[in-house]
Amino acid sequence: MSKKSDQVDQNMKNIILAIVIIIGCLTSLIMLNHEAISARTQGKPFALAQERFSVYTVKKTADVYSLWQEHQVRGRIVVHLGRFLHFMEESSEGPPQIATIAADHAHFLIRQISYRDFLWAAFQTNIAREIYTVLPPVDFKERIGVTPQQNEFVTYEFCSPRIFTMSLPPVAEPVLLNIDASYFASTDTAQLVNDLIKSGLKADIVTICLAEDNPDVTDLDRRKARDFIVLLSRHATISEYPASSRFSKDSQ
Repeated sequence: MSKKSDQVDQNMKNIILAIVIIIGCLTSLIMLNHEAISARTQGKPFALAQERFSVYTVKKTADVYSLWQEHQVRGRIVVHLGRFLHFMEESSEGPPQIATIAADHAHFLIRQISYRDFLWAAFQTNIAREIYTVLPPVDFKERIGVTPQQNEFVTYEFCSPRIFTMSLPPVAEPVLLNIDASYFASTDTAQLVNDLIKSGLKADIVTICLAEDNPDVTDLDRRKARDFIVLLSRHATISEYPASSRFSKDSQ
C-alpha cells in the first residue's frame, strides 16, 4: 500500500512539475510577444476603406527609406507594390549581387541607400520585420512562375519572411505601404484605387514613389503614377516629401 501511495505521490509531483513548466513556457512566450509588439513603432493608423488618409509623394526611391527613418518606425510589415525587388547591393567588383547580412550595420549610416537595395536596407536596420512584395501578374509569372494553386511565394531572410504575391495581402495590423511607379507598367490606375479602398488595409505611412532614380522605370509609368495620385486624392490628403520637392509643379 505504501509503495502504491508513493507512486501516486510521485505521479502527482510529475504532473504538477509538467504543469509548472507549461505555464512557465506560456508566460515566457507571452512576455516575448509583448516585448516584440512594444518594440514596434508606428504613427496614427488609417483604415483606407473608412477614413481620409495621408499620402506622401516622393521623387526618388531612397526618399521612401529616408521617410521611414525620419518617422523612426521599427519592426513593421511593409507592403510594397512594384515590378522590382529592391533587394540588391552594389558590388565594387562587378554587377549588383543579391545582398546578404552585413557584419557591421554601421555602414548604413554612411553609405548611399539606392533604388537597388532600399527594402534590403529596411530589413537590416529593423525598419521592416516582414515584407510583402505585390508584383503585377505578368512579372510574378516571369520571376516566380505560377500554378493554379499558387498565387504567392514565401522565402526568408534570416527568419524574416518575404512574401511575393499578385494581390494586396489581408494584413490585420497597420502597414507601411509603398506604391512604386513601376507597378503601373501593366496596372490600371482606377482599378488600383478601387482595390486599395476595398483591401481592408490599415496604414500609418503611405508613399507613392515616382522612382526618378530608377532608370528601368519609364516616363509612361511615371505619368500613370501621377494620374493615380490625382484619382487617389479623392480619398486621401496628398503631401510632398521632402516638402521642398515641389512635386505638383516640377513633376507635371
